[in-house]
Amino acid sequence: MTSSLLDTITPLLCGAMLALVGAQLFILHVLSGVRTPPRGLGLFTLYFLLLLLAAAAVSVAQFTAFSLPPGVAFAASLLSSSLLLLAGMQRSEARTGRAAIATLAGAATLGLLALQAQHAALLYTTASAVLGVAIALLHARRSWRGGNAGDVLVALAGVALTLAMLESLRLLLSPAAMPFGGVAAALHGAAHVLVMLGYLVAMMLEQQQQLLRMNTLDPLTRLLNRRGLESALHVTLANAARHGQPTAAIMLDIDHLRQLNSNFGDGAGDRALQQVSRCLETECRASDVISRYDDDTFLAVLPNSTLEGARNLAERIQQHLAKEGLHIDDHPIPLTVSLGIADARAEGTLEQLCADARRALMLAKHTGRNRVAAVEHRPLQISRNGGKT
Repeated sequence: MTSSLLDTITPLLCGAMLALVGAQLFILHVLSGVRTPPRGLGLFTLYFLLLLLAAAAVSVAQFTAFSLPPGVAFAASLLSSSLLLLAGMQRSEARTGRAAIATLAGAATLGLLALQAQHAALLYTTASAVLGVAIALLHARRSWRGGNAGDVLVALAGVALTLAMLESLRLLLSPAAMPFGGVAAALHGAAHVLVMLGYLVAMMLEQQQQLLRMNTLDPLTRLLNRRGLESALHVTLANAARHGQPTAAIMLDIDHLRQLNSNFGDGAGDRALQQVSRCLETECRASDVISRYDDDTFLAVLPNSTLEGARNLAERIQQHLAKEGLHIDDHPIPLTVSLGIADARAEGTLEQLCADARRALMLAKHTGRNRVAAVEHRPLQISRNGGKT
């Protein structure tokens, strides 16, 4: 009964692997052309190619008189498992341990080629079982933190690989005729199917997330664009209104940006935008939400901040940019900004907050630029270079 079941499962695994190979080749072709390929793609490609070569060598050995030395097959399989673990570590941005794992895998591979068949089989099953546990733990942790379904499948592949090696090790230590056949072969094949399916799903989901991030980020400044701002603030403003916390906003406009572009080229304007974005990231808190709101306009929304706190921050930003200025071809160029600040009422919305901040910004620009103006549902207040009027 068991033999019949295994005879049925093995062709199904082969068919699944062939179908996934085609899908995997297509995905690798697509991902290799993107501007920022996913982390670990190169190592996973090496794993995939090594697996294909090993499968081709086994197929040739089965249908011809060519015999493959056991140590070579063990070494290829162990290297493929090591590459899979290293690819997962690269995707996890693990900076420690990769060199040690690569060194140990290389040493074990040399040992497999040098040892006799029985000892090489014992070394192979033991090392592969350890790698299977490491693969399972690494990707289970990734799936727990990132919620990527593909990592769950790769973690299951690590479990299947470990069980396959433990079964082979049990058979090696007993007088079994085929220590790598039967249940062990089925589990090993299932592990490779799960790996290919898992990486296929994981990379597609990561690319989808990257596209979503690109749709919410400004490519020049790497700040949120208006769409990203609305998504980020939806919950923030609702919580602030629920708990009665103050929320303020700063809208900033670079003075005479068009004149800067006319005199020094469009590159000068881009550098000014990037310098302002860096200044905002430096001066604002981690909880503040910063965005490039328009062509030369930035918006910073400040949760749990009063209008006076926003004014102090706006004046620090103004002084920071005035002190640094802009340097083009080693020539210092003054960089000034106009800023409008406003606070949200308890029932206020993002649209109302932005409208008030823009109203204050227009006042700052119309009264001479290089100023901070405020709207607090009382008469407008204006300050210039840190002083109030």
